[in-house]
Amino acid sequence: MSLTLYLVTQNQGKLQEVREILSPYRFKLESAYRQSRITPVEETGQTYAENALLKAQAGFEALGGIVLGEDSGLEIDVLEGAPGLYSARFAGELASAQGKNARILELLQEVPSGRRSARFVCVVALVWEGGKKLFQGICEGEISLEPRGTEGFGYDPIFILPPFGKTLAELGPTVKNRLSHRAQAFKKCADYICSQEFRNPS
Repeated sequence: MSLTLYLVTQNQGKLQEVREILSPYRFKLESAYRQSRITPVEETGQTYAENALLKAQAGFEALGGIVLGEDSGLEIDVLEGAPGLYSARFAGELASAQGKNARILELLQEVPSGRRSARFVCVVALVWEGGKKLFQGICEGEISLEPRGTEGFGYDPIFILPPFGKTLAELGPTVKNRLSHRAQAFKKCADYICSQEFRNPS
């Protein structure tokens, strides 16, 4: 019998990506929002870990079971770590992914290749009846000079992953879901769950 996990996200691209990351494991991943009428969680934390825990705790209180919360962001060195915690809302609450990418490229317009280093950071919070635990993944790279590729979502078209020299949107899900910040964090979480022999609530 597969183990059911609930991910607190309304982002369908992220939900599908995590399902693919966890596909080697015997898990069934569901959106917590589809299973319960929980109120969308406001990301009021001061760190990725705090935001991830806010989501996971809200999901656990509504559903019980084994709940995952995730927060992630893009940190660009020449922008002193921005957009960071505000990556999802960068360039305005209603800005599209294309709009956010365009804003990043505009801010880096005068910054040459070699000085565009950046990283994706992801923290996954696991909350269950027995406690809570955090897992982190970091993916180093650099910002491209223009959007490239059509795969993925979010900032994937402008994030170059060394040593490939291509953006995540060019590389596609097979490579991304093996090496990305989110892949690292969720695989650590999945390995922990397997090591602890979690069970579905009866």
